[in-house]
Parts: sequence; C-alpha cells; structure tokens
Amino acid sequence: MPNSFRSIGLIARATSSMGNHLFSHQHLQNNQFLYLLHILDSPGITQAELAAQLHVDPSTCLRTVRKLITGGYLVRQPDPADKKRKCLVPTTQAQAFYPQLQHYEQTLLTLGTVDFSAGERLMLEELLARVATNIERLQADPTRFQTPFERPKDEN
Repeated sequence: MPNSFRSIGLIARATSSMGNHLFSHQHLQNNQFLYLLHILDSPGITQAELAAQLHVDPSTCLRTVRKLITGGYLVRQPDPADKKRKCLVPTTQAQAFYPQLQHYEQTLLTLGTVDFSAGERLMLEELLARVATNIERLQADPTRFQTPFERPKDEN
C-alpha cells in the first residue's frame, strides 16, 4: 500500500514538472497553470474558495493569484450581489489559453491510462475519488491521524 501513495506523489510531481516546463513560454511557473485551470473551470471563484479547492495555504494562493494578475491572466472584480466578495475572473488572454490547458489535462489522462479498459478507467476514477475524500476528512480532523512512530511517554 505505501507504494500506492508514492505512485500518487510521483504522478503529481511529474505532471506538475511537465506542465511547468510546457507552459514556461507563457510565463507560467510554479504550478500557476493549475491555478489558472481551476479559475477557468470556475470563473468568479474567490481566492479563499480556490485555496480550499487546491488544498494550499491562503498566503501561497495569494502570491500565485497576484502573479497571474500581473501576468495579465486574471482580474479581481467585486461580486454584483456582494460587494465585499472579490471574484477572480479570467481575462481574454487566459480564455485564449484555456484550450491548451484542457488539451494538456486530457492528454495526460489519455496517455496515463493508454492500456486501461473503459472499466479500469472508471474504477481508477472511483477509487481515487474515495482516497481523496478520505484524505480530505483526515485533513479536516488531524486528530484522527495516529502516527505509529510516536513513542509513548514514560510514566516515571
């Protein structure tokens, strides 16, 4: 089982590295393409919602969003229904780039499961969704995490 989690980590690091390399000509680095893809999938998302979706620290999300704004990919706009709420809206530059991001994501999925049957692809998707749900629950309540390497305290 530990190899499964290592494999998930390898997939995450490899796809991140490939994406950073592939989109460097667009001046996107340090996984900015992932943030942009999420925002393009959910235009009007708030920064707090984005950080929660990506499971990143809010300050990390803030830095990345600022860079995307500076790069001309995003703008912050007040929500018409709630003026205090600032929405992240992709610019025309970002929208023009969207097909490339979607193609990258789809190519990874296709090539990563090239020798899988349709049933195996569905099973993989279902199993990974369950793992993600379990990890999210654990992240929400870290007291459930029992580390086997902690030594019991001496009672003397």
